[in-house]
Amino acid sequence: MNRKAVVVIAIVVALLAEAVAFARWREAMLPLAALPVAVALVALLWSLRERRAPPSDNRSEEIDNGPVEMLRRWQARAEMLAARADGTRADWDRHLRPLLAKEFELSAGTRVAKNRRAMEAAGLHLFGPDLWRWVDPADSEVRDQSTPAPGRAALDEILGRLQRM
Repeated sequence: MNRKAVVVIAIVVALLAEAVAFARWREAMLPLAALPVAVALVALLWSLRERRAPPSDNRSEEIDNGPVEMLRRWQARAEMLAARADGTRADWDRHLRPLLAKEFELSAGTRVAKNRRAMEAAGLHLFGPDLWRWVDPADSEVRDQSTPAPGRAALDEILGRLQRM
């Protein structure tokens, strides 16, 4: 039974008790009205206690932020991203380029929106023209499903240069 039904029943019972008490026992009106209200409060507290009770072991399995679980998730994400390096250019542009460009922005300390030419010059200097075209956020073609991505070797080289930066 939901909380609204309990409250409605308690009000109806209280009104009936008041009507009976008013007709016959005027001195019993207060205790008779307090009885259904007390029952309603107990029922409400009971339903709230049931809602607050933690679920069984299923919840502890779902939310496991221990170091082993975090490492497993990180490794799965890294494998998925590395697999995108061998896909199409659209996969690269959709999934890897934004991450690499953001990482380059953070490492360089400048934003593309503030000075595009300085960012491009720094990218060309760090990566060279062959690798910069795979990091440059302005060179994205997310609809190109036919051109292959540069592969894992290029991704490793880009990540190595970002790490040395």
